[in-house]
Amino acid sequence: MSEIFFGLAVAVAAFVLVGVVRQLAIVLGVIDRPTSRGSHQHPTPRGGGLGSVVATLTALLVLALMRRDTDVLVIIAGCVAVAAVGWIDDKHGATVRGRLIIHMASSISVGVVWLRNAHGGVLTAVLCLSWMFITVASINLVNFMDGINGLVSSQIGIFSASLAIFGWEASRTTWIAVAVAAGCAGFLPWNFPRARIFLGDVGSGALGFLVPALTVTAVRDQDLSVWQVLLPLTPLYGDAIVTVVRRWKRRERLTQPHRSHIYQRLANRGFGHTRVTLTYAAACTLGAAVAHAPLNSSNTWTIPTLYVGMLIVAGFAVERRLISAREPGERALKL
Repeated sequence: MSEIFFGLAVAVAAFVLVGVVRQLAIVLGVIDRPTSRGSHQHPTPRGGGLGSVVATLTALLVLALMRRDTDVLVIIAGCVAVAAVGWIDDKHGATVRGRLIIHMASSISVGVVWLRNAHGGVLTAVLCLSWMFITVASINLVNFMDGINGLVSSQIGIFSASLAIFGWEASRTTWIAVAVAAGCAGFLPWNFPRARIFLGDVGSGALGFLVPALTVTAVRDQDLSVWQVLLPLTPLYGDAIVTVVRRWKRRERLTQPHRSHIYQRLANRGFGHTRVTLTYAAACTLGAAVAHAPLNSSNTWTIPTLYVGMLIVAGFAVERRLISAREPGERALKL
């Protein structure tokens, strides 16, 4: 019960702080202007994720001090670095190299948490480096997916709620997951179904960082497998990874703005932001349900594999429909 009140407090704080940040963004001119490669048609303040991040990290700081948990302090430090460079980018603009350096430095914090109580050896070192790479990738992939109303915050919110349910026993992971989910819930009313402010890089980057940080703590604390933790985010990361691979094969600059994600093309072809976000949320929720399904030795991989296979088939079907319905003269987007 205490976790519920904790989550409500964080959600209310996030909601209020996002409103404050919105007014600040308007005063400072931190406005997202419509472009030919964007998915929005009206100037909208950005950087609203700052309010959500402040509420979430303040809650985590209180948690860390009460529990004397240095791992949570390390996670907070890494997240602050990512959020700070994101806010700078939202307000003034930052170079790709500068952002990447900060992202790489912040990923060390996730590696440190992984190494805590880990056995030594080459495998441990490889896994540590792998988590650092995953952290940098997650920060940027989530940023790529932050293009329509409510998509990223709903996906990360459902993912975090799933983790909280896994360990509803006042564990460290439960408290962190509740804080992250509540922060997303407090932001959503400002961004969905109508966007009065965007997450901005400060929000999407921080959420992208918190996904692997939460995953590491869940694997460590609750003896969960990585697939159980991350399965709900298959739609989010799947869209991002497929698009990055497609653009890489076409020799396009990966950092250049574009509208070739499946969610963008659906939203811009009349499906609309709300329906696309709700569709992705439904797929994410189904993934969470699969992750929580009772499993035994005979079906450990069967149900998750069917879920992922269903998403792949659905993705190909949508891709074919989008290609067949493309505007005259538009280049086909083949895998």
